[in-house]
Amino acid sequence: MTQSPFSVSAALFFLLLNALVWLGFTILVAANAHPALPDSRTVQWIMAALAFGSACALGVLIVLLWKRIRIAYSLTLGLLALLAVLTITDEVGWADLIYLAVVVTPLVLLIKDRSWYLRKDSGAAKRA
Repeated sequence: MTQSPFSVSAALFFLLLNALVWLGFTILVAANAHPALPDSRTVQWIMAALAFGSACALGVLIVLLWKRIRIAYSLTLGLLALLAVLTITDEVGWADLIYLAVVVTPLVLLIKDRSWYLRKDSGAAKRA
């Protein structure tokens, strides 16, 4: 496999950071420790499950992107775009702006390195 550019490693790092943010949010919601939660425990557990699903999806996408599975590129762009839009449509505070930077940074880096993610290695390079 050809050497990956530094920006690919940076994008994967930010995706991992994003997954860790969702995992942390899952723990806060499940422990009823977040200050702005709805009163219903059912809604809280649904929020925790969705956050955990987001963390897991990002984790799987990181592995698939590193292996250069083509569909993972499109799925990651779609998920990051969705997360960015959902972040903007909420009441935006400082924490939201910081999280938005964590979402938009890998989105931009993925677009920048599009050819690396979508290029297939030659058979000779795989055998060497």
